[in-house]
Formats: sequence, C-alpha cells, structure tokens
Amino acid sequence: MTRSADPAGIAGVILAGGQSRRMGQDKSKLDYHGRTFLERARALLGETGCGPLRVSGRPDLPGGIPDRQPGAGPACAILDALTAIPDTCTGALFIPVDMPQLDADDLLPLISNNSARACAWAGYPLPAYLPVGGSLPVRAEIRSVKHILAQFDVVWLEMSAGQVRRFSNINTPEDLTSLHRNG
Repeated sequence: MTRSADPAGIAGVILAGGQSRRMGQDKSKLDYHGRTFLERARALLGETGCGPLRVSGRPDLPGGIPDRQPGAGPACAILDALTAIPDTCTGALFIPVDMPQLDADDLLPLISNNSARACAWAGYPLPAYLPVGGSLPVRAEIRSVKHILAQFDVVWLEMSAGQVRRFSNINTPEDLTSLHRNG
C-alpha cells in the first residue's frame, strides 16, 4: 500500500546507462509483466510523485542525461545527474533500471525522511535519495555508489524481510529467467 509523502521538488532519476554486457542486451528494454524495465521505472517514480523524471545515461530519450564518461559506472552517472537537476529541486531519488520489482513502498520512506539528508536502505546503496545544492564529491575520488553515499550524511533505513527480494538487480539472462519464473 502506498503511503503519502511530499515529493515536491524531488527529481526522479533512473540509472539506465550501463552497457548490459552480462545481459547481452539493453536492460531498459527488457519486458516484465507487459512493460519494459524503463516503463516500469518511470511509472514507479511517477507513483511516488517525483518530478521531473530524468533518465541517466540515455541522452537519446526524453529527460535523458548524458554520461560525461560513458562506461564509468553508476557512481559517476549519479554525479552527472546531480549537476543536471534543476535548481528548483531539493533532491533526487535514484533508482536503477534493473530492479523491476521495486514498489512505491520501497521508495517513499527514502523521500519522506528529511530532505536535507541522504537516505538509503541498510545494505543497499540503491535506490537512494540525495539532496542537491551542496558541494559534490570530487569525481576522481569516486569509486562506487557506496563511496558517494559515504560523502553525504546518510540516514540508513532498516529493511523488512519482505522487501529484500524486490531489491534484486537483473543482470544476466539467468536472473531474467528466474524473475519471470518467480515474479
């Protein structure tokens, strides 16, 4: 059940710029229950009320944000997105395109916590909420999403046992087969 949050001024960013080497095809175009992973991610962010919606690593799409260094990974893509968020936004909610089982109840606590502090689930660096407008970590020093989160004053939320399965990344054809078999 979706709880109410105040997402006013929070951009929704879908991280979709990966090369999908292990999958062998563009993960954003994979189908799950009749919608592509990208369509599902857009709908999910829309359900939370976030806006504007942006797609990191996909300048070819509406709302797309180019990666300054293609292939540099999601941490650098997050930095690129934070610099592309409009000044009217107080923060950004980042979700990976390859977590099609996420639901609004997994995201709303991240944006309901405190707009001045970063927020993520303990044990999972993504999805994550990051405030905008402050100083950003130095790109050359960034090694991972966890490293970026360590640069912010992160609130780590505790996850329920029922949430864990929804936080699975779909990275390989085997993962996709398992998703369709069990999802």
